[in-house]
Order: sequence, then C-alpha cells, then structure tokens
Amino acid sequence: MKEQKDKLRERFNERLKQMNIIGVPKHIIKDGKIPLEFEANGNKYLILMPDKCFNPTRQTMYSNISMCFGTNQTPLEVKQCFADIEQAANDIFLSNDRSSKTAAVTKFYTSIKNANDAFYGEHTSRWPMAYYLCSLFIAKEGEDLREWSWEQADAKIEDWDKENIAANDFLSLCLSFSKDCQEILKQRRQVLQNPAKSM
Repeated sequence: MKEQKDKLRERFNERLKQMNIIGVPKHIIKDGKIPLEFEANGNKYLILMPDKCFNPTRQTMYSNISMCFGTNQTPLEVKQCFADIEQAANDIFLSNDRSSKTAAVTKFYTSIKNANDAFYGEHTSRWPMAYYLCSLFIAKEGEDLREWSWEQADAKIEDWDKENIAANDFLSLCLSFSKDCQEILKQRRQVLQNPAKSM
C-alpha cells in the first residue's frame, strides 16, 4: 500500500506537544454539571448543543474527528489496519506449506490484536481530538457559526490551554455530546468484560 501522509495524525500530535498543563487545572464541569458558558484567557465561550450549531462543514468535521476520538485512530490508520488484516488473511489462503501457514496465521492474529490495541492508546492521546471536537460546538462569543477552520480551532484551544482548563473536562464534553463515541465505548466495555466472546 502506498504510504500516505496522515495530516490528521500530524495535527493531533502537534496539538499534544503544544499543550501546557501546569499544576492543578481549572475545571469548567463542576459537580457533574456542564455550564452553558465559561471564560478562558479573557474570552467568553458558549457551550452549544451540536445539532444547534452545525452547518455542513462543521457536521463533516464533527463526524471525522468524532470517529478519530472514538477509535483513537485517524481514517488513514483505520484503513491501514484493515489493509494489514486483509493482507494477513490473503497470506493464510495463499500459503502452501505448514510453516508458511503458521507464520501467516500469526501475522493475521497480530494484525487483529494491533487493530484492537489501537482503540486503547494512552489516555492523553485522545486529548487533542477532544479539544478539536469541542472547538466545533463551543463557540467564542460573537463567532460566526457558518465558519470553522483549524486555525480558529487552534486559537480557541490556546485560550483554553492558557486558562489551564482540565483536559478531562473536554473529554467529558465529547462523551456527553457524541452518540457515536458513547456507542463505541459501550462496545469496548463489553469486549473488556468478556474478551473471549470478541475473538
């Protein structure tokens, strides 16, 4: 498979490097309650219901980033996982002797395990995705909801970072608003509770 540049992964990795969490972070979610608004770096932000602020551009980005958040992989990484599994399956069927078949089965199992393990990742690996998802439905006061760009998202995230807002609050907001993420996490929880049935 031709190597493709994964721009989403590069952006997520760059955002993670830029995060500057110092000391005890400030929480915007208090006692389990999501506020309607908060301040960060002198700017007022409004937390909107996604279906109330999405135009086609925001909806497309929300779907793409939400999938990344839920699977902890970019679309290119998911595509590569399936390509690896498919190649390993083909190797099994094309193997002629026992040792080649054993190696192909091992490769197939390893490919499936790698795809499954990618869902977990480091806890912090989902932070950039959560920030970008939130940038779609958390609006800076006066923001034109018809527009969204990576640069606008980065400016918001920099405000949140300067205010030292807890990254887990943004994770919680994503989980609260994303039905897809809730479904994926529910499925992952079932696999963790009964791994024998998942294989």
